[in-house]
Amino acid sequence: MIERILEPVLRQKCEESKIVVLKGARRTGRLTLVSQIFRLDDPQIGMIDCSDKKERKAIDSLHELKRFSQDKKVVIIRDAQLLENLQEYIDFAIELDFLENVLLICSFEPELHEDLWEALREQGLELNLFPLSYPESAKFYGLVQEDKDLEQRLIYGYYPEVVTQEDQAEKMISEIIESSIFTQLGASERINKKEKLVKLLRHLAFNIGKVISFNDLGKKCGLDNETVERYVKLFAKANLLILIPSYNNGHRYELKKSHVVYFLDNGIRNALIRAFQPLEFRNDVEELWKNFVISERYKANQYAGKTPEICFWLTHTKQEVDYLEIMEDEAFGAKMNWDDSKKIKVPASFSELYPQIRVSGVSKKTFWTFLRK
Repeated sequence: MIERILEPVLRQKCEESKIVVLKGARRTGRLTLVSQIFRLDDPQIGMIDCSDKKERKAIDSLHELKRFSQDKKVVIIRDAQLLENLQEYIDFAIELDFLENVLLICSFEPELHEDLWEALREQGLELNLFPLSYPESAKFYGLVQEDKDLEQRLIYGYYPEVVTQEDQAEKMISEIIESSIFTQLGASERINKKEKLVKLLRHLAFNIGKVISFNDLGKKCGLDNETVERYVKLFAKANLLILIPSYNNGHRYELKKSHVVYFLDNGIRNALIRAFQPLEFRNDVEELWKNFVISERYKANQYAGKTPEICFWLTHTKQEVDYLEIMEDEAFGAKMNWDDSKKIKVPASFSELYPQIRVSGVSKKTFWTFLRK
């Protein structure tokens, strides 16, 4: 069993609060994590799987939900974003003294009152679980072995099933895309243009780290630009994409109101474009490395409870800094190079405009240091 960084945090939150939200894309190991905290075969622990239409229909009324909870100490609701009367049930559950926990497992934000969301977030009761991270895998397999497997991770990613069943990696990733990407949004956020959505995701996969235009993407996919923007932001909220804005302070030539996109998992990106070739036969190694580093840094920040502003910097003259992290008391930048022998070049114009922001290179040798920064 690969130990998850989030396990002690989730355990503590369930001890402190009745209502806890565990978000994460499907097949990231959410139920496996929960099973480390609760004995799921205990009759006092009840589970409702809202992804199962029959099961969801059976508890569709508040009356049935109340009856289900009568003899339970813990109620776990899988895919809670699909339960339309969820807020009513939460209002009821809060008043039940014998009910110790209601754990909402979801891949997208469920419909809850804004004041409840505010309280949950203020107390750190909304937790995000991602595919495995480099530190989690390295702790299980050993740092030396994980470094040996780094090329494998750049190609196939970190979904738990993929890591533990490497001989079935391509098949597993295809199943993950089919079973999770198109079925995990909320009840009010249905996507009914699957073919066009696949086309959009493939365009994004071919253009990781490059400035995107919602209008151009819409023309290529047969969608209007507002729909494209909505879909991209939905999948960013569902922890499948990372949408990063441009950084500017109104200086000449700086890009304004622009965005780049990365995937939370390299394997999902490669599966969308059907590219599983070894690195030696690829021309996108630098893009893969950049996606990997940024997604791992994103996971590390989330698990550490950090919420920095993340940006990229680019000018119309193609001067670029791949990644910036901006906090109240600190800011730093990074440029990614898979090849250790290449020296990074920080644009002189960036150093002149922002001398307080130090930019460092992130290669295979410095990646671990950057991750723990």
